Amino acid sequence: MLYKYGDKGFKYAWLDYLNEDPIHPSIGIDKRITGSRTVFVLVEDKIPQFIVCARIGKFLPHTISEVLADEILDNETANVYAVFYSIFRTPDATLKGGGALAIEEIIEYCKQISIKRFYTLSPIPFLSTQFKSIPKENEIRAYLESKQGPVEKFHLNNGATISTINYFADNSPKRTEESWGIMVNYNYCMFHASDSYNV
Repeated sequence: MLYKYGDKGFKYAWLDYLNEDPIHPSIGIDKRITGSRTVFVLVEDKIPQFIVCARIGKFLPHTISEVLADEILDNETANVYAVFYSIFRTPDATLKGGGALAIEEIIEYCKQISIKRFYTLSPIPFLSTQFKSIPKENEIRAYLESKQGPVEKFHLNNGATISTINYFADNSPKRTEESWGIMVNYNYCMFHASDSYNV
C-alpha cells in the first residue's frame, strides 16, 4: 500500500528513513516535506519497502536547486509535474520489484489529483569512471542506453525514456565526484504497469 506524507495512515517514524537516503544524503528531512515537496512510502506486510521523494509543480526541474525551490500552486492548475528526485529501498525491505511498484502506485495516485506528467531527476553514479573528462551529451545518452549502471537500468527497464541531460545539475561533493554534477530527467509519462521490471 502507498502512503503519502500527511495522508491518513502515514507514520511519522517513517521519515527517519530519509536519513539513510543514499542519493541525496545532504537534503534535510524538513526540506523534503515542505513547500512543493512530499514523500511517498510503499508498505508491504507492515514493512516500509521503498521511499520516493517527489516535487509537485508547474514546471520540470533540471537541477536540484530547482527541486528545492518552492512555487505557489493554485487549484486551477492542470497537467502539473510530479518529479521523483530520490527513490531508494529501505534497509528492512523484503519485496522484490518494490521500486517499480512504488512508481506505478505513485503515478496512479497522482493521476487522481490531475497530475499527468511524470519525470525523475536522477543521478548517473558511475559516469566519471567511464570517461576521463566531461562527456558530450550524445556520449552520455549512449552510455545510459547501454544500461551499465543500476540507476539507468532501473528506469529504462521500467519503461521510462531519457528526456534531458542536465549539466551543472547538482554541485554537491557526491554528485561532482561521480558525474561532474550531471543528472538526467527520465520521462515516465508513457509508463504502463506491464512495462515494469522487477527491481
